[in-house]
Amino acid sequence: MDLYEEIREHFEKEYPREGCGVFAVVKGKKQWFPCTNVADENEDFIIDSKEYIKLLRTTDIVGIVHSHPDASSEPTESDIKYCNTLGIPYYIFSYPDMDLNVLQPEKNLTDLYGREYEFGVLDCFEAMRDYLKSQNIEIPPRALFEDDWWEKGQLDYFSADVIKDWGGQPVDINTDLQVNDVLIFKVEAERNNHCGVYLGNDIFYHHAVNRLSCRESLYPFWQKWLVGAYRYVA
Repeated sequence: MDLYEEIREHFEKEYPREGCGVFAVVKGKKQWFPCTNVADENEDFIIDSKEYIKLLRTTDIVGIVHSHPDASSEPTESDIKYCNTLGIPYYIFSYPDMDLNVLQPEKNLTDLYGREYEFGVLDCFEAMRDYLKSQNIEIPPRALFEDDWWEKGQLDYFSADVIKDWGGQPVDINTDLQVNDVLIFKVEAERNNHCGVYLGNDIFYHHAVNRLSCRESLYPFWQKWLVGAYRYVA
């Protein structure tokens, strides 16, 4: 069953009430999570707070999904208000027609998560740089990278000397990691070839090749590739 049919099936079960759920990124993959609607009225939805908090803790929510039973997918005043309050896009489906209307918030707080990978445009370096910028930490724009540079014997763009030129100070990855430290990885290569940002509690933010940008645990996979960390000051 594809994603569209899973959403339709959930809306069918909830009818005549509004069906609801979220789109979220888990380990670089976008997934659909149906949720319980606890609103009193059929023409409204409120995602169960316990379910939503659990999803906030375990995933990167990139969209709120709900249905408009026997109505158009045009956003209501309430949709617009709460979309802007949350800073998360609203995916509104008419039901049973399943016409989709995507409502964008005035300020999208999910821009860092769920990005499609494109080398040199939206990749690990740009994800790291954009995340730090959101924390008022500026990293200089990089030189032009050649794709697969780490396999072609060219410059090591994540070498200690290059990173120090960006203004980073090395820190001990075993004893001194702090929130917003830049993590450097050597993933199945002879040169350092990946980076991310430490978020605390063994969680980091990154954008791996051919995956969506996301938060992820360092353990068990990524920690074995971790080779260094650097600190920048706002």
